[in-house]
Amino acid sequence: MDARIDTLAEAYRGIGEQKMKDLPIFNARLRVEAVGFRDWQGRTVGVMISPWFMNLVLLAGPDDDVEAFTQGASSDWDFPAGNYEFHGAELAGIPHLTAALFSTVSDFPDQQTARSVAEAVLDRLFDEDTTRAPERSRKGVGDVLFEDRLSRRSLLRRVMLMPDQEG
Repeated sequence: MDARIDTLAEAYRGIGEQKMKDLPIFNARLRVEAVGFRDWQGRTVGVMISPWFMNLVLLAGPDDDVEAFTQGASSDWDFPAGNYEFHGAELAGIPHLTAALFSTVSDFPDQQTARSVAEAVLDRLFDEDTTRAPERSRKGVGDVLFEDRLSRRSLLRRVMLMPDQEG
């Protein structure tokens, strides 16, 4: 794994211990974990889970202008599932881009559930089959339709409504 990912995870652990653990948005059932990081078009992308958020994280590749990855930067990135807006951040000296998946994770009951959702988000993000017909899923009240090209909102809605794959 890229050493930058370990450094970011360790920095988030420190923030959790020093600044976040007593706040109401902190979910003590979760811990910081880097999930599914992989090479993608010369960059590294994956999901960072913390007790207070879940984000897609994009790390610059060797040919990238690091300025595009610094605090205050904003840019759109095309993935097989669609276009997503990322915002620059810097932590522990590592410039990176983040896209919020969940700005609060208070509803996650445990780490395994959070990890499963993170893995499913990445699976859907890199799903190149955009030729299939729109899907219809029933959950609770009413129907939810999903488009061929997913927005971040519909990507997350699809992941949260998908049937349990284990049973």
